[in-house]
Amino acid sequence: MSAYRNKLIISGKKVELYQYESYIHVGKKIKNKKKSKRRTKEEIMKEIKKNDNKAFQVEVMRDFSLRRTRSRIVRLIDSNPDLKVFITLTFADNITELKEANLVFNKFIKRLKRKTNNLKYIAVPEFQKRGAVHYHLLVNFEMRQQELSDLWQQGFVQINRVKHINHLGLYISKYISKNLFDIRYFGMRKILASKNLEQPIVITALKEIKEFICNAIGNIPPVFEKKYRSDWLGIIHYRLYGF
Repeated sequence: MSAYRNKLIISGKKVELYQYESYIHVGKKIKNKKKSKRRTKEEIMKEIKKNDNKAFQVEVMRDFSLRRTRSRIVRLIDSNPDLKVFITLTFADNITELKEANLVFNKFIKRLKRKTNNLKYIAVPEFQKRGAVHYHLLVNFEMRQQELSDLWQQGFVQINRVKHINHLGLYISKYISKNLFDIRYFGMRKILASKNLEQPIVITALKEIKEFICNAIGNIPPVFEKKYRSDWLGIIHYRLYGF
């Protein structure tokens, strides 16, 4: 088991530094942990309705998961600056089941791979007000709308070339709402991404963090800084640097 009090996350030209007042333990085992079987959607909804306090805890966990999901999306986008085309895919038919929609989407990705070289993408499924699934994507290629529509074969396609946006990750993450954590997403992935994406670099070794700060950051002030308390991790000092 190891522990750390500092964490550095490098996502392209952005660097995040977390400093914790308490040690964060990695690989800590919980004694006498009882095995629990996987609950169904119906069981979770029944438990939430039955216990108001439990419902509050679920809401807190949803907020935590939302922030974590948004952070992951932002870091992936910042680590892949060639993702410059924003696409929205909708269904003409009222497909309301995410599992069914994802099967169609995966077939579309296979057709797209045959048309493009080194396809990179990040996709987020969402539900429209009418209940139908649609997808937001960032991709690393440009294609005519009609050609993309022919590959999608399901409905409306909108293509936007992203220009002159300094914080693209934050710009895209505004499309991610709390709806991502309603019961319809239970057991389903909230982010669909190609395996060839560059991943953020995470450093927790204090010596390596000090070396990076000395060589890359120096006296550069953070573009954002805050100190806050986490129910799970305690007091955290956060700094964001941009280059």
